[in-house]
Amino acid sequence: MHITLFRRGGIIPVTRKAEMDVDWSSEEMSELLKVIGTDEGPGQKRDATVYELETNAGTSTIDLEKVPAKYKKTFEQLKDNLEIVKG
Repeated sequence: MHITLFRRGGIIPVTRKAEMDVDWSSEEMSELLKVIGTDEGPGQKRDATVYELETNAGTSTIDLEKVPAKYKKTFEQLKDNLEIVKG
């Protein structure tokens, strides 16, 4: 499965993204999104940074603080590899 992590917002609004292929089933991804998903979207807090995860099923706003230990390394790699999206 191919996933893309987006970081949007901040004091100077910049979008960054990182992509990775993972060996997770659709069921596993669905369960993960139930745990790390959040209702906060872009623009709900002034100067806030928002993380979004794009998967085959769509895009979800997530809370990286809620990522279970089993997936921490993957999300840390994604976060470390975020690059500015131009355009």
